[in-house]
Amino acid sequence: KVTLKATLQRAFEYLENAYHRVFGCWHTNMSRPFTVSQRTYRMYLNCGAHRAFDTQLWKMVGPYYVDRPRIGTEYQPTFTTFTIAQPQAAALPATRKLRRAA
Repeated sequence: KVTLKATLQRAFEYLENAYHRVFGCWHTNMSRPFTVSQRTYRMYLNCGAHRAFDTQLWKMVGPYYVDRPRIGTEYQPTFTTFTIAQPQAAALPATRKLRRAA
């Protein structure tokens, strides 16, 4: 059963895609291939879109896509705590004098 909401959503996506093809990013500035969670892709640096990358053929495959956060999920940053060691003062030989900067 096709609902009015689904039909309107598909129509809006079609118009959005047409708009982005004319006025949007032309996908020229790309990153190197990345593999994360057994998925290899390249990312367009201007707009953030992704495209799958085949490491056997060494070329991009499939459509462009944007990883948008899913509804109901929140970003949970993780913080790593660490301590920074204080630098040790280097001992100068007794024959050496410090000069004042002019």
